Amino acid sequence: MNSNTEPISYIYLETTNYCNLKCSFCNREEVIGKLQHMSLEKFDVLLSKIKNEPVKEAKLMGMGEPFLHPQFSEVCKIFKDYFPESFLIVATNCQYKFSPKFTEALKYIDLLYFSIDGYKQSYERDRSPATWEKLLKFLNDFKDTERYGCRVTINYVVNKNNINDIQNINDEILIPYNLEELRLNIAQDWTEDSSLIAGYTSRQIDYLKNNWKKNIKGKSPWNYSNCFWPKNGLYITVDGRVLMCALNTSAEGFGNIFYQSLDEIRNSEKYSEVRESCNKNQPSQHCKNC
Repeated sequence: MNSNTEPISYIYLETTNYCNLKCSFCNREEVIGKLQHMSLEKFDVLLSKIKNEPVKEAKLMGMGEPFLHPQFSEVCKIFKDYFPESFLIVATNCQYKFSPKFTEALKYIDLLYFSIDGYKQSYERDRSPATWEKLLKFLNDFKDTERYGCRVTINYVVNKNNINDIQNINDEILIPYNLEELRLNIAQDWTEDSSLIAGYTSRQIDYLKNNWKKNIKGKSPWNYSNCFWPKNGLYITVDGRVLMCALNTSAEGFGNIFYQSLDEIRNSEKYSEVRESCNKNQPSQHCKNC
């Protein structure tokens, strides 16, 4: 670590950009480039370059479905070999055949998100070509499997079209399948004059606040100097590009971890400019629409 940068405590590693869905809210098709799985050899190289960072939390996911990687359980094991104390999080869409390899990966994952955004028709509409029937088949196969201490929750991306389905997911999925929590993922600023709430009616906003406030994982009002990404975060794509964060995946990368050192990338002029602009709460072009 260079003296000009703070240590990395949070990383987001994309080991595949293959996906079996075309979700209505995802920009994957615009940013993925060549379809590929990261080889175990390359993954080892990547981790060797960041092994001295005090990584407290990591997500093995990105613009693909993690469990489509043919060696994903090995990926998880290798990560834990490097960072045994790091809290490892993975998200999955549950739209594939349940297998022993899935269960094997649970030995190394601390928290697993089941991405379920909607109920029956709204689920199938937003997550095409996913089917509700296939989701239930996966959940039934999963229900009695050994979890090895892995916590399993539902991650529900709220929009104005699925907001009325939250209760159904709570009653028919969360409770019967013994899942830990229903996370309502909504990156919104709930201030009175915020333009970010324009997609919701006042009744919908009141419904969320009055019934699901404790489940909402979005941000309260904040300023850019509070953002951890430029200081302590790291996002690396399947081809090794280093991005500033998981919220701007369409942005140009700052370097490539397979060809440059981490210090070289994080101390580059472009990276430093973004970091300093956030520290001053004066967002650059890269961040201003966050």
